[in-house]
Amino acid sequence: FVVIIQGRSYASLDKLMKLVEETNAVNRTTGDVVLAAGVARYERGDRNVAAVFERADVLMYENKSRLKGQE
Repeated sequence: FVVIIQGRSYASLDKLMKLVEETNAVNRTTGDVVLAAGVARYERGDRNVAAVFERADVLMYENKSRLKGQE
């Protein structure tokens, strides 16, 4: 699953990720759905878009592992 953002959403990316984190914290206490997420931005030296996706995927799985470890 991939989401590509730009404009205001891109400028607010850190805030959006913080909101996901805060929502997850609340939802864990109520038994509601939590969302594992990972974000990567294009960096100089990235060979292609796949390199960005790979970093985001690794970060998402790290986040998922942390969420599962908090059970």
